[in-house]
Amino acid sequence: MAVQHPTPTVPAALEPQRGTRATRTAQQATWLGILALLGLLSLGRLLITAFGYGVPAWFDEELNPLIGLIIQGQPIAQIDPRQYGVVVFLVFDPALRVLGPDLAALAGYANWVALLATMAAFAFAARRYATGGSLARLLVLVVAWSSAVPLLYVIAQHMVDAWQLCFLSASLFLFTGSVRQRRWAGLPLAAATLTKLLPALLLMYLFVRSWRASLVGVAGIGALLAIGQIMYGSLMGLGYPLAVLSGGGATIARWSTHFENNSIRGLLFKFGAGFRLQGDTTSYILDPRLFGALNVLAYAFSAALVGYLLFVAWRGRGRDSIARRSIEFSLAIVTMLLVSPHTAQDYLVTALPVLAVWLYLWSEHLPRPWSVRQTALGALAALFIGVFVPMNLFARVLPLGWLVNVTGNAHNILFVDQIGMGVGAYDFFGFPGVGLLLGWLLLVRLERLTEA
Repeated sequence: MAVQHPTPTVPAALEPQRGTRATRTAQQATWLGILALLGLLSLGRLLITAFGYGVPAWFDEELNPLIGLIIQGQPIAQIDPRQYGVVVFLVFDPALRVLGPDLAALAGYANWVALLATMAAFAFAARRYATGGSLARLLVLVVAWSSAVPLLYVIAQHMVDAWQLCFLSASLFLFTGSVRQRRWAGLPLAAATLTKLLPALLLMYLFVRSWRASLVGVAGIGALLAIGQIMYGSLMGLGYPLAVLSGGGATIARWSTHFENNSIRGLLFKFGAGFRLQGDTTSYILDPRLFGALNVLAYAFSAALVGYLLFVAWRGRGRDSIARRSIEFSLAIVTMLLVSPHTAQDYLVTALPVLAVWLYLWSEHLPRPWSVRQTALGALAALFIGVFVPMNLFARVLPLGWLVNVTGNAHNILFVDQIGMGVGAYDFFGFPGVGLLLGWLLLVRLERLTEA
């Protein structure tokens, strides 16, 4: 006769706990599924945006000297004050020699370069701030990164700001890595500086924070300028910085009243004009007597922001935690965008690594658990910078139509044409600039917490 063993039973007290764990697991799986779906949709939107645009307008301004030199044998005797640096020429040089002056083919080449740069930038940010944590954090970063409106704008027009995103992400990755990696943090900044000059500010910050890494970056700039001197002549070589800076005054004056400008300078001039434009133009109704005072005020605010950044760098020497270095570098990026003579929406793509830093700090409760106020401040700053939803949907939430009417711009063709998708009005009324200012305040608070 077989012996019957009693069936094990689960104590009644444990049944609710097991049910709670199962419910929690099911909820987590559901949220992960939603995030994965959103990630796939946003990536698909990014790719459609990338391949849906033709020849970008900036080719005429930036590539003509290189085309004239390689195709027509004309030495580069003049460059625009806004001319991109020698890195752009070095990247396009082989494509131009193979494809010739076929702008459509060059646009396709630029498209792939921008996509690859974006992928590399994401890999750097994810490796440092997402892959070591939960899967949810990585999926949130995928969704935020690939749906950010500034990135979609840059990818659509194959702009070199995607390269800047890659260079800054690489520098941040190195700067927050091992001691050996930190020594090379200046090299990506050298490439960024000779794509557009503005990232030179981060080299200035790096000089105070870690002068050896900064000197490596300066040496990299010297090497790139020497290559440009040999291949393209003085204006794209050793004489490039002076050539660009020589026209800086007129260029800054023109950018000060550009309707898209969301730097400190741009915001001040918009406030000075009361956000009023002349008729159907993009020119401000601004009392000429205010121009000098606003110019001095813009320089004063910019100097104060840069001075504070350098003070933070000096105070942070010897503090080598990932959180501290990430906060400082993020503050340098946001300061760079605020003190720039001109910050349009495409420039904001360089803030994506900052959003990755915020996500990491918030989820890891660094430097302390975030308060409700800090969380709200970070979320609002990220939303104004990245938008993350189609602009025509986001514009319905904001009072853009009311702002256009109350400022007397209702009949300006700029807003008549663009108010549907909201980009022109969104930039003009300074929402991206507000996002940068809120982000700066958050980073200042986080930096101080690391000192407490």
